[in-house]
Amino acid sequence: MEKYIRLFIVGILLAGCSVDELDEIQIPPTMTLDARLPMDSNGYYHLQLNPNTNQTIHRITGSVLNTTEPTKVSWESNLYWWLLEGETVANITITFISLITGELVYTNLPPLINWENALVPTINNTSYVTDDGEINTMIAPTYGMITDTLRVKATVNEWNIIQTLNIVLE
Repeated sequence: MEKYIRLFIVGILLAGCSVDELDEIQIPPTMTLDARLPMDSNGYYHLQLNPNTNQTIHRITGSVLNTTEPTKVSWESNLYWWLLEGETVANITITFISLITGELVYTNLPPLINWENALVPTINNTSYVTDDGEINTMIAPTYGMITDTLRVKATVNEWNIIQTLNIVLE
């Protein structure tokens, strides 16, 4: 009964609005997340880590609906890893066609070496909502995190919207 009374009151309030006023009524934004992974009966997603690489890269998607301006999404996770001083960050190979011989040439540059200890997050910390409402971020847990649970939190500060999901690393 209380539901019908509320519906009646909202109907009366809307009946007193002009068309222009109805256009100005804003529906609050909503956010959904999709880890794009299998989910168990407890609502936990499961990501198989690649044993042949240090990091397993995976994209998380979602949507933020009912926004009309550029909207920033902040991302956090509970897991980090250390990149230690002296460790190799990257090996770079340059590929080009020799102007002299016309052959394809591969040249390995010296490795990039980290110069100081750095705490590295397992998630990209910012993304923006596309024109059609889509959001994306990347996670990259390390193989040493196997059996941990990665907790992902997405926040839209303008409307105080927060969504979370849990990913079991296997």
